[in-house]
Amino acid sequence: MERSLLSFFGFPAYGVHCNAWSKKNNSTFIHIAKRSKKIKKFPGLLDNLVAGGQPSNISIIDNLKKEGFEEAGLIKSCFKNLKKGSTIHYCHNEEKKINSAIIFVYNLEINKDFVFKNMDGEVESFFYIEINEIYKILENKQLKPNCIIPLADFFVRKLKNEFSKNGINEIERILKTYE
Repeated sequence: MERSLLSFFGFPAYGVHCNAWSKKNNSTFIHIAKRSKKIKKFPGLLDNLVAGGQPSNISIIDNLKKEGFEEAGLIKSCFKNLKKGSTIHYCHNEEKKINSAIIFVYNLEINKDFVFKNMDGEVESFFYIEINEIYKILENKQLKPNCIIPLADFFVRKLKNEFSKNGINEIERILKTYE
């Protein structure tokens, strides 16, 4: 069945999201994709470096690698530092309907100087941002709504020591309600 038909019958949509990150000196950077203005959903918004729907006829890892190549030009050897994050189930409103979705989150450490290249026309550009500056894109509502979920998972898993204990506890509490 097509994913949209499954969603019609109450089955969740599935997707894979990959946070790409790098370190330089004592700073951690998140690599971001800016979605093409030509695509139908969320044109021009910022997105995880790799994200896409999960078809039923391909494994999650193979889909992640396929999406990684299509969206950012990542070849198979680029995935040697790939780490599994959480699998998060969440609900959201879309066009006055409540939808259910599941995201398979991955985190990929990459070379900060890697040159990304979009292959399928879905990404307009790429940039990286220091984690301490991410609040700016959140405040300006530049980030595709479901992309904060994988980023929050990354913060809890990888950057616990860079945030206050109360902040991490609150993120962990919120994320547990999604699992």
